[in-house]
Amino acid sequence: MNNFDFSVLTSEDIFYAAIGAIFITWLIRFILKINKIIKNPASLLSQSEDLRQVIQRCYKLFPNEMVQFNGETYKRGMKLKIITLQKKSFEGEFIGCNERNMLCILTNKYIIAHEITNIQEIEILDNKA
Repeated sequence: MNNFDFSVLTSEDIFYAAIGAIFITWLIRFILKINKIIKNPASLLSQSEDLRQVIQRCYKLFPNEMVQFNGETYKRGMKLKIITLQKKSFEGEFIGCNERNMLCILTNKYIIAHEITNIQEIEILDNKA
């Protein structure tokens, strides 16, 4: 190290060294992640476990298994299509209702809580419950 002259380094050399270091770090982390997945494929299942825990929490926050709307009764587990007063529509599984008149619906991407008073129409898609 004593014989190396740092004064010959340009800012361009330092920039390329930094980019190279970032790339090498990314590559090492990527390889370690792939290695971890290969050694323990069950680690991928933890995401589904997280989803299950979130849904269990929704059951606690929305404990009522049935809700009445416009003379119809809807039960937990039913596949519903909700149309709001703002003409927005979403489909999903009815999770429950709470004392604040909020419905909880599990869609393909989201968990939606919506006030019953802001719902225009509920349509049953699948009557499994």
